[in-house]
Amino acid sequence: MITLIHGEDTLSSYKRLTELIEVSKTAQLEIVVKDASELDLAQLRQDTSIVNLFGVKNCLVIKNLLGGTKSKTKDALIQSIVTGSESEIILYESKKLTEAVLKPFSKAKIEAFNINPVIFKFLDSLLPENTQVILSGWNKLIELGHEPEYVFAMLVRQVRLLIQAKSGASYLKLSPYPKKLITSQATFFTLNQLLDLHNRLYQIDKRVKTGLSSLPLEQLLLQFFYSI
Repeated sequence: MITLIHGEDTLSSYKRLTELIEVSKTAQLEIVVKDASELDLAQLRQDTSIVNLFGVKNCLVIKNLLGGTKSKTKDALIQSIVTGSESEIILYESKKLTEAVLKPFSKAKIEAFNINPVIFKFLDSLLPENTQVILSGWNKLIELGHEPEYVFAMLVRQVRLLIQAKSGASYLKLSPYPKKLITSQATFFTLNQLLDLHNRLYQIDKRVKTGLSSLPLEQLLLQFFYSI
């Protein structure tokens, strides 16, 4: 059984990966986690044997095998996974895969985790003196059931991208259209303003994790939005 998890919503996809690993543990499977860089064909065949040397079935988790540059080694690994394995395999990719990449896995259970476009619209609204639009977008996200922790993580990601754009567009590892949007948004801020926003988010994270704040994350984020 092959389960393939992919998509840009890495918070949700990694949560799903964790859930599947826990289910496998409950089923008394031995969890073997490998990054693609650690794999070779011989080791893969051993890790995907139905029963390991101790008589326990494996669940092999492979991270980030399918993205990136094609190679003969990668093709051989994929072929071995698709045709030669009867054990439990979970493939985890932190990016959205194309249909061409997914094609060999027609018999796999594929779970895609794509970021809701409403999130991107909200992140694009993060501009100085745009408080009412930001708050409206925030309320919309809450109505749709997005957890404050998820929105917080996306905010951190966005501010880091804006800092990279302000430092030079060449630092951005994005496709052309998102890169254009981030670069344009960054022009509304100075680098010091963005660094200050990043520090404010860091302080929020620190206060929540250490229990220094009596306010919930949702309230702390409201204060942050008013400060932009």
